[in-house]
Amino acid sequence: MNKSENKKVTSYYTILNSTVRYDKKLSSNAKLLYAEISSLTNELDFCYATNSYFAKRYNVSKQSINNWLKNLEENGYIERHIYRPEGSKEIKNRYITTFEKPLQLNFNRPLQDFFTDINKTLNNKKNNKINKDSKKVNSIVQNPNPREL
Repeated sequence: MNKSENKKVTSYYTILNSTVRYDKKLSSNAKLLYAEISSLTNELDFCYATNSYFAKRYNVSKQSINNWLKNLEENGYIERHIYRPEGSKEIKNRYITTFEKPLQLNFNRPLQDFFTDINKTLNNKKNNKINKDSKKVNSIVQNPNPREL
């Protein structure tokens, strides 16, 4: 086996899911960039391509790429992780993680808003009683030899 056969081949293939594709809050270019980021995402589930890389690929400015990334991030489709050396403004590394469905940004809502009142007619002692028919069914199910019944 030669060295070229040993290398892992990256296909740069991606499917743009319908959640992203039909989101009216995303620009067409942001959707295209999301697909590109998804195709570049490695085994660790992040993409480390720079804005310069994307700008050269699409023949646009780095500011355009930044605007598309901002559009994706504001709508919860990506998250950017930026690492800087301590005490410096210089970016050492930037990683992008993608989400198929947008992140929920409204987590500070009280839990009682999520629940409705318990329906007391469905949850009472009268409805929890075992009737004679259910006892018979249980004995049939649990008995390995039904002829003995």
